[in-house]
Amino acid sequence: MRDSSKIAALGTARAIFETLAPHLVESGITSSEVETLLRAVCVHEAARSFVEHGRRPNVSQIAIKTGVDRHVVADILKTPPRVNRALETRRDATSRVIAGWLSDPRYLKSGQPIPLQVGDPRSRGRTVWSLVEDHAPGVWPRLVIDELIRVNLVEVLPDGTFRCAHRPSPEPAEAAGIVDESSSQLVRDAIYSQLDDLKSGRRRSWRTAQSVQIARDKVHLVRKMVRDKLDSVVSELADDLDSSRWKPAKTDTGRKILMGISAFSFERVPQDLPKIDRAKNTRGRRDQRRARKRVT
Repeated sequence: MRDSSKIAALGTARAIFETLAPHLVESGITSSEVETLLRAVCVHEAARSFVEHGRRPNVSQIAIKTGVDRHVVADILKTPPRVNRALETRRDATSRVIAGWLSDPRYLKSGQPIPLQVGDPRSRGRTVWSLVEDHAPGVWPRLVIDELIRVNLVEVLPDGTFRCAHRPSPEPAEAAGIVDESSSQLVRDAIYSQLDDLKSGRRRSWRTAQSVQIARDKVHLVRKMVRDKLDSVVSELADDLDSSRWKPAKTDTGRKILMGISAFSFERVPQDLPKIDRAKNTRGRRDQRRARKRVT
């Protein structure tokens, strides 16, 4: 039973991650940043369970429950859950090189990364080769340069010079300030309800109508229709829930349950396979081959 519950929770986590990932990538948030934030949230949630039972959080027990080193647990509990860059120790060589290009004064001019020649082991001065040797020592520069080209982190200029195509993203805000509390609670309610359904093996909380493809010029009409009908249904249910029949008596000292209803509609672009511009792809591959030839 425990294993099936764990599998169900992991399935829900995967669905949540698949929904979050495009927004994280688009916002320039790295997986290591997200990992440190998730680690901090898990530690604080484990600590909260101690407080709810009137006990002081035990760092050693929290470390066992979360799989986080006890010294890291103690450090995390000093502040609210947040991204901790001091724990980002697993960035790959390509990321370190780009980070160096964006921050090392030797490779900046007026605060911007300067274009660089590719260079080789015999080159003098500032080159992509020397940049890799400075910020990813121990890795053969040619491998990193090929990867920079492959993932479009550099732009190859007509003279063979490399220009950094990556731009630094602003520092992420503290977790508590990203979304207002009411919106955060809606997300929590939805996730808790889904997990509860998975644990019970039946849909006790969720009800699904249907999803259909709508013509783009009709979306605003359908959106208004759905919103008006949801408002009507939710208003009626709210009156039923507010009945005095359900209210706990003042003498009721047992555990109370908070029950509520949230209704939402969703919109997303269907995942049709994109049409491939073969001519554009061919030009892109040709440019990459030329760049690699210049390196050799």
